Amino acid sequence: MTSRSEPQPGQGMISPRLRSVSSMAVLQEGQVPIKQVYSAERLWLKREDLNPTGSHKDRGAVEQINACVERHQPVAVISSSGNAALAAATCGRAAGVTVVALLSPRTEPGRVVALRRAGARVLVTEKPINYGLRLSRVCGWPDLRPSQSAEALRGFRSLGEELAQQLPGGSAIVGYASSGTTYQAIGEVAIGRGAGLPLHPVQAGLVNGLSRQFGRPGDGRRSLVGDLGVKVSARAETVSALVRNSGGQAWWVDDVSIVEAGEALRAAGFDVAIECWAALAGARLAASEARLDNVCLLLTGRAVPEADDDATGPGTLAQPTAGWDETLALVEDLH
Repeated sequence: MTSRSEPQPGQGMISPRLRSVSSMAVLQEGQVPIKQVYSAERLWLKREDLNPTGSHKDRGAVEQINACVERHQPVAVISSSGNAALAAATCGRAAGVTVVALLSPRTEPGRVVALRRAGARVLVTEKPINYGLRLSRVCGWPDLRPSQSAEALRGFRSLGEELAQQLPGGSAIVGYASSGTTYQAIGEVAIGRGAGLPLHPVQAGLVNGLSRQFGRPGDGRRSLVGDLGVKVSARAETVSALVRNSGGQAWWVDDVSIVEAGEALRAAGFDVAIECWAALAGARLAASEARLDNVCLLLTGRAVPEADDDATGPGTLAQPTAGWDETLALVEDLH
């Protein structure tokens, strides 16, 4: 765990030194190429795993941290299963904004290690979402969860713009979704442009806020993908309407199909996160049941590297915070 006695980026009177992320080389948002593979199956891959921190969450983080800079907010908080926090922390460190990341004890050690290396103040707790909201309210820090962020939504629109430019009309966009923020951004752009790109978000396990709107609630069990993020978000109705208006559907997949899809991706040389396995499982299901002709699969993140987290003390995987008071005490130097 980071020593509480050492000053961290973004600590103290940092506002005069905040820098615009757009001027930094750390998170350039440029065009991420689409690669067409398995031409017989007409499957396109959108390689968001090639983004700087390994996921499409970089797009939203750029906008979020820029907003912190503009508002002279030197600290922000996020409860995340990993990718959004890593993108925010990396971008925040470049701009002088400290990101406090609240994680579940079920988070992979590799993600925790990566977050610390990126400069995040990591706090492991049994109530990451609850305590993230309380820290935002009590300390006045912006909440960077994409499901709650207008800036993240704006950042994800760049993905929609690229897809509208790169894909032929009628191509179905298939990818894993939790809160649906990414799909809201893609849908608003694609439908607004008349691009004719049906949206097909995929969910698994207890995350079913979108899929159940299409009669696919799942089996009520946890999934290999994990259920650490938002299971049902306030965006569900909006996103479901965009999916329907695009001519698409939301899907739910089980662990057996997820593992089969993962084996296919690994055999093809793609070292991507488990949510990408679920996305391919959903693409296969949608292609079978909805008779899709052209499919663009969103590979939204790279695989989590294996690592041992040997940090000890309160707020670590070895010793999650005992409650709210301890959680607040671990960040008292930041407010």
